[in-house]
Amino acid sequence: MAPSDPGLPCCGFLHRRRAAACPWPGRAFDFCGKGNAVKYGKAFFGSKWPCLLLTAAVGLMFWFFWPAYRYTALIFWAVAGTVGVYDLLALLSRRHPRLAGRLRRMTTACLCLVLSAMAVTEGWILSGFRGAEDPACAYVVVLGAGVHGTEPSRSLTERLEAALDYLRTYPEAQCIVTGGQGGGENITEALCMFTWLTDRGIEPERIWQEPRAESTRENLQFSLALIEEKTGRRPREIAVVSSEYHLFRASCMARSQGVSMLGVPAATYPLALRVHYAFREIFGLWLFLLLGR
Repeated sequence: MAPSDPGLPCCGFLHRRRAAACPWPGRAFDFCGKGNAVKYGKAFFGSKWPCLLLTAAVGLMFWFFWPAYRYTALIFWAVAGTVGVYDLLALLSRRHPRLAGRLRRMTTACLCLVLSAMAVTEGWILSGFRGAEDPACAYVVVLGAGVHGTEPSRSLTERLEAALDYLRTYPEAQCIVTGGQGGGENITEALCMFTWLTDRGIEPERIWQEPRAESTRENLQFSLALIEEKTGRRPREIAVVSSEYHLFRASCMARSQGVSMLGVPAATYPLALRVHYAFREIFGLWLFLLLGR
């Protein structure tokens, strides 16, 4: 195209080189004339990138302003990142089609692998939602959750309600409440649970406190050690009360410590929070399977 062509004012060869490198083909970029910002703006806003940036921004809002749903941000970032990568590969294909094709196939294979792994993992997590059909056991361990000052959080309250039902259904069961003291907690999670249950009629002697644990692994490890200290023997089987999404990972940790586990699920509400935590649990389970944590 000649430099006098109205689509390429002045700059001739230089303009043709830059136009060829334009990530939005079919749009004339005037590098030397007036209105560059307008033309750049039209090219940008006529692409996918504003939507992708908006999606990423929504993810940031979830991460910083809705801590309860923080891991939902990963979904928004994953969608924005995936679409962005494929868009960049489409641009690359105009200059290097063979390389872009290989990278696209590799990206697709990795994406399918990750999604398949997530689907399988989520299936395992969902398998623990119902708990044991007959959870009767001599010992029931109640896993701690957050405490606001001295009051149980929503999640901990749901677990305590399930524990209360269990202890009333199985009056011979010995209860172990386990959980240390974290940031923003004025008392240990174990003491909070002990107070909540005894205020609702459970005899204090039926509840043993384990006030040191800071993780699910320590919850189980220290509770088993406490039972052995109190009774002189280590149990082969325990019942565990926790949120339904957490039971499968807890059962994996129990098996790693040589005991079988009967799950007692505590229902999580609202439903949106249950879905969010079930998604988050994928990464918690991967962390345990890969690093034992």
